[in-house]
Amino acid sequence: MMSLLTLSFAQLMPGFAVDMPSPSWNTKTHMPTSRGQAAIITGDDGLIYVMGGYNDSAVLSVVEAYDPSTDTWTTKTAMPEATRGAAVAKDSDGIIYVISGTNATGYTDTVQAYNSTSNTWSTKTAIPTAAWMASAATGNDGKIYVIGGESSGFFFSTKTQIYDPSTDTWTSGTDMPTGRSELGVVKGPDGLIYAMGGYAGSALSVVEAYYPSTNLWITKTSMPSPKLEFGLVLGPDKKIYAIGGGTNYGNNAGPFYDIVEIYDANTDTWTIPGWLESTMPTARKELGATLGNNDRIYAIGGANGTYISANEEAYIVLPNISPKAYIDSITPNPATRGETIIFEGHGSDSDGSVKAYKWRSSIDGTIGTAATFNTSTLTIGTHTVYFSVKDDSDAWSEEAMAIVTVNKPITEDPLYQELLSLNETMNNQIDDLSQQNDDLADNVDALSQQNTNLTDKVNNLTQKTDLMTLELLGASVVIIVLVVVTIAVTYQSKRQSPARTRRSPSV
Repeated sequence: MMSLLTLSFAQLMPGFAVDMPSPSWNTKTHMPTSRGQAAIITGDDGLIYVMGGYNDSAVLSVVEAYDPSTDTWTTKTAMPEATRGAAVAKDSDGIIYVISGTNATGYTDTVQAYNSTSNTWSTKTAIPTAAWMASAATGNDGKIYVIGGESSGFFFSTKTQIYDPSTDTWTSGTDMPTGRSELGVVKGPDGLIYAMGGYAGSALSVVEAYYPSTNLWITKTSMPSPKLEFGLVLGPDKKIYAIGGGTNYGNNAGPFYDIVEIYDANTDTWTIPGWLESTMPTARKELGATLGNNDRIYAIGGANGTYISANEEAYIVLPNISPKAYIDSITPNPATRGETIIFEGHGSDSDGSVKAYKWRSSIDGTIGTAATFNTSTLTIGTHTVYFSVKDDSDAWSEEAMAIVTVNKPITEDPLYQELLSLNETMNNQIDDLSQQNDDLADNVDALSQQNTNLTDKVNNLTQKTDLMTLELLGASVVIIVLVVVTIAVTYQSKRQSPARTRRSPSV
């Protein structure tokens, strides 16, 4: 009961999750059919499919689907061929492939494909080498990698058999360094295909990783303890969970483990949670594990002295993802002291919400606590402005950064003052020159007036001269006339004078 209360509280209080057990287990509605060695996988429709398996008396073809949202089970179309210990994987179209295993008579190379949308089965190209208790994972390239297993002639198989759903064909990859069956295989967060544990005459703890891009295997850090027939799943926190298992090759033979071991591919390290709530409620092996679309891990079926129908759910406390801060705009920039500057930013949080904001200046300290604000009091200088946001787990983002320049008002700039003084001097000089120009204009006007007066006088004198000239001319004419008349008279007189002088001498 304590773990259930704790789990609910962890879900409601994301900021408190760091103090909670992880994983924390909860018992869900049991599967209708008890069994182990079933193919278990989450479909694209969110249902968890349990296909075939074994119940100590028969190989099964039954298919049952669990809906985590309603905690209910439904029966689906049975498999064409009853199979146990099959590998299972899903392609990019959501088609589920149940590959090889054993049927009622022995090893089978059958590949059965299930369409969850139409609830129908079809048969695909057979696997080249049949294998019981092999395991499979779908790579980033969309191909399905079937690794290891037990088959005729390959009791502890090293085979890497690769199926391409797009062409329905098989090819071979580089052999795994350590042959084994009853192992766990999962695609890691780094895209590598991890093969863990298994059986090769005894239980193994060896971990090897396959690079699909280079077709090479490398050795990784071994599991904390050897085990086989355990559940293996990539959790919502991108860590790999090895759940339950045992060490005995025999069907339904102990020991049976309830322990959970966690592998971090980023650091190549293993941890075992110390919380009591982190151990699986029902110890078992031959189980299957899958990650639901709700980010919960489900451990279903298995054996622990009898074949069981257990369905147990693990809640994983996800590490808080810090929010991100973004500066959208700062305007105007540059600005003048006393001018209103508008700051705009926003934050995002992929696993929660943003609840607080902080702006700070390298010169003035904290300047704002809202996504958008304005201020007119920034100090003159070049400010490095930092903006951060806080999420609902009280985690602050890294600071976004921008440069803001606040200048002195131009009226306070020494150069401006110098230019202003120079301008004033020039204006004064211009005023003086303008006055001088006005004076010169006045002088020009006066001289012009004097010139006009002189012109008038000259004109008057000219008129008078002209008049005098005329008068003199008239007088000259008169004189000439008088002279001519005088001459004429004189001449006439002279002509008449001799007649008078020639008188007779007697007189």
